[in-house]
Amino acid sequence: MTATKTALPDDLFKDVQQIFRQTPALLIGSGFSCGYGLPGMGALGAHLEAKIGPQLVSPEAKALWDKSLAAIHANLEAGLNTIPQGVVGREEIVSAIRNQTAKLILESTEKAENQLLRQAPDTLAPVRLLRMLYNGAPQNAEHIPVITTNYDTLIELFCDLAELPLDTGFVGHRRRKPRPAPIFQTQYSRSWAAERRGGVQVEHRPCKTVRLHKPHGSISWLATEHGPVEVLNSAIDAARAIVVPGPSKYQDALVNVLFDLMRTEMNSAIGGAAALFCLGFGFNDDHLQGVIRGRLDAGMPMVLLTRGKTASIEGVLKTHPHVIGIFSHMAGSEVHWQGQTLLAAAPLWQLDDFLKTFLE
Repeated sequence: MTATKTALPDDLFKDVQQIFRQTPALLIGSGFSCGYGLPGMGALGAHLEAKIGPQLVSPEAKALWDKSLAAIHANLEAGLNTIPQGVVGREEIVSAIRNQTAKLILESTEKAENQLLRQAPDTLAPVRLLRMLYNGAPQNAEHIPVITTNYDTLIELFCDLAELPLDTGFVGHRRRKPRPAPIFQTQYSRSWAAERRGGVQVEHRPCKTVRLHKPHGSISWLATEHGPVEVLNSAIDAARAIVVPGPSKYQDALVNVLFDLMRTEMNSAIGGAAALFCLGFGFNDDHLQGVIRGRLDAGMPMVLLTRGKTASIEGVLKTHPHVIGIFSHMAGSEVHWQGQTLLAAAPLWQLDDFLKTFLE
């Protein structure tokens, strides 16, 4: 398919705007956080290659790690998956991977958040996007669904900067505990209404929140002997409740109650979404990709913004031509729409340019 160098058609703008009128669920992948200096899979792989070996103690773990290094260097997750379950030394490797992954994300998140806090909130594209989704939702909407596979806390910060109520599934103040099922619940505001006979009665009305689903965990989730707790801005040397790439990814998600609840809620959010807006998501997560493909088969509209196309994205575009995909092309963009490939001069794959061009 050859790309057409032409002005973007009006119908493309209408399609994008129609999707946003439906208040799409927001799905955020690692490409989003990379734009703020957080490591992608390549940088994480290089970090693990350098740090894991010296941390290992048992000869079994050292031998397993050395045997997997070449495959890990070629592809982090595929290489880590060469470490078989149940073999002696595996749990030591998984623990070291989790520890080093959390340390790297904690450090890079702190740097990113310090830079973001120096900027005016209205200049930040994610702040404007979140406000747009929140304010554009129907009055009777209970929540705005946001799903991220990232461990960092950038979305939490952007919600604060947007002055939006956020629900992470945890309750409390300093050491927040996850709710029992259902982990997300409708929030209510209380108001007083005058009665005809001069009295006053209390009314409780649903209050919209941003529901943040983190199926892979978060650097703000500490793993304790009593289960995960959420502690914000904690730099203590404690284990983090995150699902690391490779050997423990789906095992953790299946055996841990919190991850199981979060995955169930996430599936429900995608299943009930009228549309989907994806930022920096490469469609390389087997579980999420399967759930989304089922909805795309049913005709769910979707817009995807990311720098480059993975093989999985190419497959999605080929199978579902109704998906709108916008990617980097030289200094501009490559736009996939209704089976056509169009070229635009502006970098529309970047959220700020996308919002200003299509929605603001």
